[in-house]
Amino acid sequence: MTIAQALRKFSLIMFSLLLFSADANSAEDIAPPAVQLNNGTYIGETLAGNGVAVFRGIPFAEPPTGELRWKRPQPLRAKAVERDATSFAPACMQSMRILDWYRGLAETFGASRDVFGDLDTSEDCLYLNLWSPDIDSEELLPVMVFIHGGSNNSGWAYEPNYHGHALAGRGVVVVSIAYRLGVFGFFSHPDLDSANFGLWDQIAALEWIRDYVSKFGGDPDRVTIFGESAGAQDILALMASRQADGLYHASIMQSNAGFGLGRRASPTLLDEQKRGSETARIFSTEDSIDNLRAIPAPELLQKYEEKFPRYYHSPATDGQLLVKSVWDVINDNELSPVPFIIGNNADEQYDGSNSQATHEDIERAVKESRFLDSPDVFAAVVDDPDPANAIDRVRTAAGMQCPSQYLASHQSELNGNAWVYYFSRVRDGDAGAKVRAYHGVELPYAFGTHDPWMTTNDADWRLADQMMTYWVQFAKTGNPNVSSQPEWPPFTWSKGQTVEFADTAATVAAQEPVLCRIFREAVN
Repeated sequence: MTIAQALRKFSLIMFSLLLFSADANSAEDIAPPAVQLNNGTYIGETLAGNGVAVFRGIPFAEPPTGELRWKRPQPLRAKAVERDATSFAPACMQSMRILDWYRGLAETFGASRDVFGDLDTSEDCLYLNLWSPDIDSEELLPVMVFIHGGSNNSGWAYEPNYHGHALAGRGVVVVSIAYRLGVFGFFSHPDLDSANFGLWDQIAALEWIRDYVSKFGGDPDRVTIFGESAGAQDILALMASRQADGLYHASIMQSNAGFGLGRRASPTLLDEQKRGSETARIFSTEDSIDNLRAIPAPELLQKYEEKFPRYYHSPATDGQLLVKSVWDVINDNELSPVPFIIGNNADEQYDGSNSQATHEDIERAVKESRFLDSPDVFAAVVDDPDPANAIDRVRTAAGMQCPSQYLASHQSELNGNAWVYYFSRVRDGDAGAKVRAYHGVELPYAFGTHDPWMTTNDADWRLADQMMTYWVQFAKTGNPNVSSQPEWPPFTWSKGQTVEFADTAATVAAQEPVLCRIFREAVN
């Protein structure tokens, strides 16, 4: 027995005594899983339901506080300590928008808003969570790394639907990562020569995964990054950046929140620096990054949110992480050639639409759409019996659906390795009919984590099984196709086929062909 093996055996014995948990979700009378890294030994727990080992709150960088605020993430300093990895770390400082959204959704489905407790936040938040079916696997397993959404100013890595136990039970290692948000992560200042700190955090997490995931049974050469909304947008930015090359090998983008259509749509470093100066003037007449670093994090967040309540924090063309806009990278054929899945939901913005919308509102929505401002678009949707649905169709097509089809077709022409999905499943009952296939509806299906307060039946579980089967197969092979599922061809304009997740998965013709043809003609 080697010294390392002896130490590992000793750690397992000691921590099985010291960290015994009576949690109903944990296996009893089983020595907790332990992994030794160069900065300590991490002690997780084994889930009783499927034997998956989970490690929560593993740091992947130094806390970005004090002088490290608005600096790229720094490597962890070696600390030979034993760490309890059974609790999630605090979420990054943020707006409570996503928490409020969850509470509202629970209320819609007849549950109490209190089903979601208050969110613990901190500026010290660069941690990840990991689920592994076998930390001692002789054959290293594919890795799936989830990047959460929330407009890059809200959300956290361990939202209830992001727990990775069900996916891990299918033979993959699942990791969810945190990254700085809002004013802490997507921000700059004239005293800074960089931006996109939240994206740099994501890269640092991927570097940690490259270096250490094999200790947890994961294969660093088979890493799939997947994310939803702003998380999907960030993934596309990583695919447009050479800084992330080699850290991932495939991607899944769920409800991608646009990708800077045209040069004017992406903020620049100068744009970020100007907003930094405006932020500094809230607190002092002296425009200094040192003054801003001295502001307590809660006060900084509050005043910033009051000043910029509706600002969308998208990746900036900063000359370092992104040397040109993502849109230019795509059209210059410089996007990473890795295989990807991309898609959207049927009713991305319907729940927030005006139920009393009129034909005049449809016309206004068409005119406000940069690439779908066409009489042909209005003609294609005006006869929809539900004007609110017509408006949602235009906005979803312009912001997610048609750009996704455009991107997938472009990638398939070059590499033949991009697939498009469309999620349209609506849950049973009045609540399901109200919110329909809303933005984020696919998440509990992709993770197999249906909330107990939602109306979930056998059809929902079967669809979750199909979606997870595709996602895991893609992570394992770079191709979602598996013999037990409907065929899923790569997306091209000529064939125009997607997989639709409705009551069941099926191969269908691409959605909104008229609107997406008009979009394609407008951007070319």
